[in-house]
Amino acid sequence: MFRTYNTTHLALNDPSDATWALAYVRFALRDKPNDASAYPAGSLDDDELNAVLTARKLTDLMANGGDGTDYYVPHQVAAEIIEANPEFVERFSVSGYSEQVRPADSIARGIRRAGRWIDASIRASTSKRIGGTSIDVAL
Repeated sequence: MFRTYNTTHLALNDPSDATWALAYVRFALRDKPNDASAYPAGSLDDDELNAVLTARKLTDLMANGGDGTDYYVPHQVAAEIIEANPEFVERFSVSGYSEQVRPADSIARGIRRAGRWIDASIRASTSKRIGGTSIDVAL
């Protein structure tokens, strides 16, 4: 299967660019190759990530005064992938060694919070027709 990660794509900062969105999802998930060019276990293929990005994209509909441009919300996609991952492990131990990571919902909230600028960029590009807001709820 095919996986890409090109850091130059991150510099685009263009929510209407699918290549940028794919790079951002991989960045947010830390789903990038190591020094040996190997992706982490459980890494998703480009086709899998692009399918979710496409399913979650927002379209500035002409019927609502827009121009038909598609906008991607990779921070939302990355957060949803983490929240929906049945293999996410918060705590594990092996032979006396144990490790604990932040809970999945906490990581997802952080990714959404860090991506608020994407929501703001989409709202600004569409004169607030689309874009929504990222809401964090403290439980």
